[in-house]
Amino acid sequence: MRGASHGVGRLSIEPVELGVEAMCRATACDHPDLAIGLAVLGVTAAFLLVAGAVISRLDGAREALAREATRTRAERDAFARFRRRVAKLEPGERAWPSPTGGGTNVLTVPAGSGAGSDDALASARQAYRETVMSTPHYEEEYGEPIAVNVAEEFSGPVASALVEDGATLTPSLRATLADGARRACEDRTELLSRLETERSAVSDAESTLAPAAEAGERIVDRDLSTASYTDIVSEYERLEWHEGRVETLLTDRQGRIHDEEGDSRYWFEYLYRSLPATYPVLSAGADALSTIDEAKGRLASAAGGR
Repeated sequence: MRGASHGVGRLSIEPVELGVEAMCRATACDHPDLAIGLAVLGVTAAFLLVAGAVISRLDGAREALAREATRTRAERDAFARFRRRVAKLEPGERAWPSPTGGGTNVLTVPAGSGAGSDDALASARQAYRETVMSTPHYEEEYGEPIAVNVAEEFSGPVASALVEDGATLTPSLRATLADGARRACEDRTELLSRLETERSAVSDAESTLAPAAEAGERIVDRDLSTASYTDIVSEYERLEWHEGRVETLLTDRQGRIHDEEGDSRYWFEYLYRSLPATYPVLSAGADALSTIDEAKGRLASAAGGR
């Protein structure tokens, strides 16, 4: 979502003054108030055009991150509710020999053994459906039956134990479900922290890219035919300063991408899978550099004509 920071309040007074100067030359300053108003509208329109080309990429990134954070919080809270419900269930009291030999089967108890209640296991399944599988995005994101989802979140044996007909809830199975739900909560809490770190990085990138893109676009749209040589040099140096900041940002961003994907392969592809670009900050930075390069070219041409 676009916030108030994308509005006129971000504009510096300098482009407005330059716009007023140009407007006054065109109208002989017969109506200075009108000139000021038109200049403000013109600069604002130019800035919004830049925002549409560059900042919209970062808007999309923020929206994708906010959506992922909302889903992650929903899953974290769902697993916490599941854990609380499982803790209230009454399990059986005994483990039975494993059908494969070599130990005991701590997850299930044969039906009719009197060691537990089939109702407790059914209640555990129902609790999972009413918590984890009832998150608003479950069907869109996963859309899989309980056995598949439990196998992914816990393990294959736990999934088999939970959905097996005629089985019962043992103390070990109850403890395994509770412990798995706890780990799922912790994993999502960690993911929320990573999402917040990425959100902050995107916001920091905007503070560099927005003024850089605006500075370039202002020169691209400006009539340089009457600009002084000193003014041209000053504008060129200002663009080079913005260019250096953008290049530093992109270098740092590429390093961070390398580090993140070294630890979590496909991390950014996962985050920004709904966007046209997997790396929206790099794409926005490339757009800003392209605008600056065009602006520097216009200034160089104007200076050569002096």
